Amino acid sequence: MIVHYVGDVHQPLHSTALVDSEYPSGDRGGTSEKIPSKDGVSSLHFVWDSVLYEYTGRPNLPLNTSDWDWYTSEAARLANEYPTYSSKLDAGNFQSWADEGHQLSETIVYPDFVEGQDPDQAYIDAAMPLIEEHIMYGADRLAALMVDIYGNNSAIPTPFLQ
Repeated sequence: MIVHYVGDVHQPLHSTALVDSEYPSGDRGGTSEKIPSKDGVSSLHFVWDSVLYEYTGRPNLPLNTSDWDWYTSEAARLANEYPTYSSKLDAGNFQSWADEGHQLSETIVYPDFVEGQDPDQAYIDAAMPLIEEHIMYGADRLAALMVDIYGNNSAIPTPFLQ
């Protein structure tokens, strides 16, 4: 559950909801903001869950060699393009992590979104580097949290890490 919760708090719409005259009780983190379905993505929330249509659907498990190689190269690409800095990790400060997502919602997620329309390419281009960087901070924060909870045991068998 820790993996799930840390991942969720790094999805901006898990830390905010639009409350206005149309949604006096909130838009359920963008889930009520409907768009034409594209690759199974049918709301603003799911646009962000899919990292702006980059990762739609679910993988077939267990992963075959080709899928494993793709995920490995994708993780390496993100790590290379978006290095994280320990000064910005804010390890264990869960409120700070949620506040970052809320700020992204205020500045990127909602301002240029038009309900009932797929986000345009300008929206995706502006948001993609920010959410990919946020994903990498989420990954490093999760790693730090796991070490904090379980310790840094270098005796874990190598095959386990593959």
